[in-house]
Amino acid sequence: MQEFFCKYSATRVSWTSVGNHLSDNHLAASVPEKEKVTAIFKRAAKWQSLSTLAIAVVAYAIAGESGLISALIGGGVVLAGSFIAARIARRSENSTRAGAILINLLMAEAVKILVIVMLLWLSFKVYADQLVLMALFCSLAAAAILSGSAVYALNSESEKQG
Repeated sequence: MQEFFCKYSATRVSWTSVGNHLSDNHLAASVPEKEKVTAIFKRAAKWQSLSTLAIAVVAYAIAGESGLISALIGGGVVLAGSFIAARIARRSENSTRAGAILINLLMAEAVKILVIVMLLWLSFKVYADQLVLMALFCSLAAAAILSGSAVYALNSESEKQG
């Protein structure tokens, strides 16, 4: 028996190694409540925002207004992508089919990446002459790492209860 942790809806889904057929107890009793999941994502968004602002302040001190705007763009695109992906992934929150949950999660991740790439492309088109690449990529990396911490926190919460 293998388990899959649905990172956005915090649903633990079990299926046999033969396929993705759910077992009788497909939703474990250790699933965190929706309020805990929402609180974890709010906390992750708060840390992403704070790290972006901290990097923006440092970039402003080093490179001026262009550094500030570049850092805000870098963190902002990850926040926007994460927000949209979370909304898409929540569609499968009440689903009991492992295949539907997996497809929805993959679609959410693809949309997240697409949103990030499109917003970065737009920022390079609009603000290309004045972008400070180091500030942009530092805040983008910090926000992306902290985005992954939300997934880790959800998994840790689920393991503690399970």
